[in-house]
Amino acid sequence: MSSWRESLTSLPTTVAQFVNDSASTASSYLHSHSSTDVSGPEESAPQHSDYRALPIPASLVKEQWRLIFTSDANIQDLQAAIAHCRDLVLLSGECSEERLWLVRHLVDLRYSLQELEEAQACVNDDVVVMNAIKSVVGHHFVPHHLGTKNRLQTAAKRYYCDHCTSIIWRLVQPAYICSDCGYLVHQKCIDSVVRVCAHVLASERQFPIIEICPEIGLAAQRYKCAECATLLNFKNSWIEPRLCDYRGLYYCPACHWNDNCIVPARMVNNWDFTPRRVSRTALQEIQLFLDKPLIRLEEENPKLFVFLEKLCAVKKLRQNLIHMRHYLAACKGAVEQKLVDQQLAGRRHLVQSNEFYALRDLMQVENGALAEFLQSCFKTFGQHIRNCDMCLAKAYICEICSNNEVIFPFDDGCIKCDQCNSIYHRVCLTRKNMICPKCVRIQERRLQLERATDAQLEDDEVDHC
Repeated sequence: MSSWRESLTSLPTTVAQFVNDSASTASSYLHSHSSTDVSGPEESAPQHSDYRALPIPASLVKEQWRLIFTSDANIQDLQAAIAHCRDLVLLSGECSEERLWLVRHLVDLRYSLQELEEAQACVNDDVVVMNAIKSVVGHHFVPHHLGTKNRLQTAAKRYYCDHCTSIIWRLVQPAYICSDCGYLVHQKCIDSVVRVCAHVLASERQFPIIEICPEIGLAAQRYKCAECATLLNFKNSWIEPRLCDYRGLYYCPACHWNDNCIVPARMVNNWDFTPRRVSRTALQEIQLFLDKPLIRLEEENPKLFVFLEKLCAVKKLRQNLIHMRHYLAACKGAVEQKLVDQQLAGRRHLVQSNEFYALRDLMQVENGALAEFLQSCFKTFGQHIRNCDMCLAKAYICEICSNNEVIFPFDDGCIKCDQCNSIYHRVCLTRKNMICPKCVRIQERRLQLERATDAQLEDDEVDHC
């Protein structure tokens, strides 16, 4: 009887424990599949949904065993997974999260299959299959070898794994590095990588984030790391939340190493080049955007050209180089010498358009390096144009003052008519109240032609009557 009474007294405690366990289990399940639930306010935040595309959607969990493999999968397994993934892509909804995840995974599977086939085809040439490129969540990992030059200095340098944050002992631990974003990882940690390749995120976004620190708050992240879903709190310094100034999301110390980097949004909006703390994936993404001319600075923030003289000087130099490019492109000698390619190398966007800037261009505008570079190009191009007979044949003579001095549209004291593209001295055209003589003649001829046409029509009507 006493044992029966003791069981009754312990019943409320057991029920309460069961309810708490069920609630915690449901909470964790809802968080892991929150990407497919559109009813909650925090799931609808655009910043959070963009970066939580890594976990497999809830509707595809039952297909996980047929889609996801480790690095030891064979060719038959990958072919079956590719066929099944292709069928699921066709069955998924357009622009849905399932299709986004499936397309990413299909690309990884095809890349892994191609590399595995090439590696097995070269087994007879002593090529080890283990050293083939490994594709994981968008990363393309290749073996990380020490360079032949300064090998001792390179070996003494410390490398850290981007996944487990521990030191990579190069003499005893093989390492792999992503050929796209530079993600460095132990060989043993490859199959555990959860961070989507920064090159994939940059390709999907296509432009750097221009909004200054678009923070959504810890509550919208359910107090978990935006990358690895580690629980964040302020009590333990090892799992304190760290804000990324580029994305506005909170990360754990394993995903946020307090790296300092110049933030594109602060450059464009405030002309602020102070380094801020960003996460590892944000640092890799910004490095991918450094040399890509994607920012229309005058459209994003036109006031910068009013208050910054050095930015106006760079704009004027680029406009002059654009005029010079037209001469050099039509000159046979300049094309044979590859004059433009030798001077600009991979920065041809500086003379193709006056609108787009790369992040590195803005940084060099601030320190004055870009103005010096453009000035040296301007000097080299000008020497060729003024000493080349073919380029001199396309020069202009001011029609107003009628002197024998040849002028070009990139000369300082000259101005170009927007209507007829004629070139005049700025002082001469100012004396004419900025009225182009050639445009006046064209307008008079047009009026004479219209009058002659009207008179001819009237004569034809009289003759007809």
